Amino acid sequence: MKRLVLWIILVGCVGWNPVAWAGPDEEAIEQTIKNVVKATATFSETRDRQAVLKLYANDYDGVQDGEAETRDAIEKWLADYEAELKQGSSLRFIGSVSNFKIQVGGPTAWARYDYVFQAIRNGELEGQDAGKCTTLLRKESSAWLIFHEHCSKTRLNPDTR
Repeated sequence: MKRLVLWIILVGCVGWNPVAWAGPDEEAIEQTIKNVVKATATFSETRDRQAVLKLYANDYDGVQDGEAETRDAIEKWLADYEAELKQGSSLRFIGSVSNFKIQVGGPTAWARYDYVFQAIRNGELEGQDAGKCTTLLRKESSAWLIFHEHCSKTRLNPDTR
């Protein structure tokens, strides 16, 4: 009987691990990040700045490869990219994110994941970045918004080359 009770407690503790059971918040957080990637990748066709900006909190600040970034900086980048597109540029971006690890603590959450972004011009690969991000999100009304993000390119370990 004691073994049965201990077994039930052990299974209950392991089975109740919140990371093992992705709920609606975790799914919404992953979708928010994927929507940023999609909105950026389709910007050359849609020119919809709000599709990107609506996913960031007004007080967003972040770090991209050691460079500080704000929501205003994202908006300026989109405006500059749009101006380049209007001049006939064929520059396009492709991105993917994977290996999500998400934790939710009330109205705040964080997600760690891998990313790959490619710049394509005239059908040719112009550049590629791959790395890891940690993104902090806050639930405002019913939406998860990014309020901080830190992304860094990964570099090969010299011993593994």
